[in-house]
Amino acid sequence: MKRIFAVVIIFFLLSGCSAPGVLALFATPTPTPTITPTATQTFTPSPTPTETLTPSPSATPKPTVTPTPVLSFQGPGKVICPILLYHHIKVVPAPVPVAAEGTYVSPENFRAQMKAIKDWGYTPIPISLLIKAINFGAMLPDRPVVITFDDGDSTVYTVAFPIMKEYGFVGVNYIVGTYMGAEGFMNADQLKETIAAGWEVGSHTMTHANLTESPNVDWEIAQSKANLEAALGVKVETFSFPFGNGYDTEDIMNKVRANYGGAVGLGVFTEQGPNNLYYLWRRATEYSWDIATFGSFLPWNTPHGQ
Repeated sequence: MKRIFAVVIIFFLLSGCSAPGVLALFATPTPTPTITPTATQTFTPSPTPTETLTPSPSATPKPTVTPTPVLSFQGPGKVICPILLYHHIKVVPAPVPVAAEGTYVSPENFRAQMKAIKDWGYTPIPISLLIKAINFGAMLPDRPVVITFDDGDSTVYTVAFPIMKEYGFVGVNYIVGTYMGAEGFMNADQLKETIAAGWEVGSHTMTHANLTESPNVDWEIAQSKANLEAALGVKVETFSFPFGNGYDTEDIMNKVRANYGGAVGLGVFTEQGPNNLYYLWRRATEYSWDIATFGSFLPWNTPHGQ
C-alpha cells in the first residue's frame, strides 16, 4: 500500500507546474540554442391519438441582464488588482497529494470560483490593460481581476475556456514554447480561438526551465517569444517566471525587461505597481479551497453595496 501511495505522489509531482513531468519528456527536445532573437431522437410516430391536444403557449423567458461595469480612471502607479493563477482544471483522486494542491483545481470548484467572481462584481481584464494602468493610467472596472493559466494544459481549452465564455470572462495563457501542440497541451489553433475571444498569450520560457540554473537563459526567454509570435500571429508582451524563480537575479531580469513589457510571478498581495511591474503578484489557487477560503484571499468578496 505504501508503494502504491508513493507512485501516486510521484505521478502528481511529475504532473504539476513545479515539475513539467512525463508530458514534458516527449514534448521537450533537448534545447539547442541556435538563435537568439533580438528584442522584438429519432422520432417514432405514435398511434393515432384519440384526441387532439392543443399545446399551451410557453412563457417567454426573460433575458439575462449583465450590469455594465463601473469604470474609473486608475493609475498611473499603484492599482489594486488581484491576479489568479491556475494550471490544470481536472479532478484529482483522493487523497490529494500536497504537490497537486497548488496546481490542480476541479472543474466543479473552478466553475464555483468563476460564479463567485461574477456575483461579487469582479471584471476580468487582460494583463496588458493592467500594465497600461500602472504605466500611464487607464479606465478600469472598479473591481478588476486578472485570471492566468501557466503551461498551456489542454484542460484550459476544454474546461476553463467554455466556463469563462459563459460568464463573458477573458484570461491569459502563459505557454511553454516546446509544449505547444504536444500531447496534453493546447495547440496553435486552440490558442488562436482563445485569442479571438479576447484572451492574451504570454511566454513561459521554451522548456519550463528554472532560469537560475539554465545555461541557455537568453534562448529560454527570447526564443519562446519569437516562436509564439510566429505561430499565433500576435505580439507576446508579457512573461511568466517558471517556479517564480529568477526575479532576484539582475542578469535574468535585464533579459526579461529587454524582451517584454511586464512579467508575472508569485505572491500574496493584490496591490500591483511600478515596483513589481516585472514580477506582478499572483496567488495560485489550491485544490482544497472552498468558496469562503477562495474569497478570503480577494480584496472584495461581497456584492456591491454589502
